[in-house]
Order: sequence, then structure tokens, then C-alpha cells
Amino acid sequence: MLCYYIAGMIDAAALPHPLSPKVTLLRPHAESAPALPYLPGVVVTSCDRAPGLALAARDTAIGIWWRDPPPVVALLDQAADAALPDGRLTVGADPATIAAAAEDLVGTGSLALPTAQALIADLTQVLTRFAAVSRARHLAIRLEVVSGPACRRFHQDHVRARLLCSYRGPGTELAPETVDRDSGSAALCLGTGHVAVLRGHRHPLGAGRVLHRSPQGVTGRRLLLAADADPD
Repeated sequence: MLCYYIAGMIDAAALPHPLSPKVTLLRPHAESAPALPYLPGVVVTSCDRAPGLALAARDTAIGIWWRDPPPVVALLDQAADAALPDGRLTVGADPATIAAAAEDLVGTGSLALPTAQALIADLTQVLTRFAAVSRARHLAIRLEVVSGPACRRFHQDHVRARLLCSYRGPGTELAPETVDRDSGSAALCLGTGHVAVLRGHRHPLGAGRVLHRSPQGVTGRRLLLAADADPD
């Protein structure tokens, strides 16, 4: 069974007494799981089931699958920049359509066959799980090559739910809403292959009190997967 980390922010407005914002990070039951970073004010709990990423609890604003890097990450590190795929599609959220979309997106590049097959398989797995836990009918999917920080400012998205996963290069940076949005430091930096699902402003429970931005100070090109549940 796959294990997931869930990161969230307690909604102080829903509690009887004001509380300082806190991040809740759920880690899997696994002896081989890496040690968690020290984050002041963070409460660590655990879960081992994918439905936690549905973000249905008010105190869960971000879900993170803190997995070991899948094999495709090492293969993509060896790929030439010019071979990386770059495309976007809006498709139905059923498994067969998602699998076909993954193949089409990877086909926009010129990766070696083993790398392409590994990427298609991982994209299909990640996107199918996202569609299930978000109960999406459609997905807007971007598999894009990014040079430099696409988003320098901490922010939240005007979507219902968004998935982010960096297949090459570092992942998304997270911070509580109290951070300086223009020049603050990240509280948690996701690694390559980590999968984050974030609530946006269009979610029935709101976006929560966690902000995110692109990794800063990155050299070289990243390969980023972003998917939105039921886009406008």
C-alpha cells in the first residue's frame, strides 16, 4: 500500500479560541522513511491511505505524497534539455483517457524509449490517483519545461485543487500565510518526485492557510507536472 504525507494548516477561524497557524504533516508508517525536517510549530502525525489527499477536512490544506524518487527521475536527469516534453491538455478524468493523455504529452518530446515509457507510467499513476481523490470529471494537465522560478511570490491558486510534481529539479516551496509573500523564506521544500495536492480558492473549504511558490535559485531546466481538477 502506498503511503502519503498530508500537510495542512489549522483554520483558526473555525476554532473557539485564536491559535497561531500550524502546519500538520502526516508521514507514512515506514522504517525506511527519511527523517522529517525540523520545522518550528509543526505537529507530525501519520496516515497510510490515499483518500487523505482529498483535502476534505478543514484543517488539511495541502496533501503531499512524500515518496522516494521514482526510477524515471534518474532517467530524466540524463536526458538532454531539448528532448524534454512540453505540452498541455484538458481531458476527461477516467483512467483510460488519462493514460492516453500521458502518452500524448510525453510524445511532445524526444525522450529515449525507456525514459518515455517510465514517465508515461508514472504520470498515469499520479494523475489517476489525483482524479480519484479530487473526484474530478476533467483535468487540465500541463507537463512543462521551466527555466528559472516561474512564481517568485508566495501565493494561492484560483482553482479547486491543483497537483504539482517536479520530475526534474527541486519541487515546490511551502510557507504559512504569515510569511512575507515577496521575500520570505520557505518552511518546507518538496523534493524531486514528491507529489503535492493543494486546495485553491475555488475549493468549498477555501484555500487554507498555506502558501506556495516555485523553487528559488534554480539553475538548469525543470520538468514540472501541474494538473487542475475541473478547471473553468
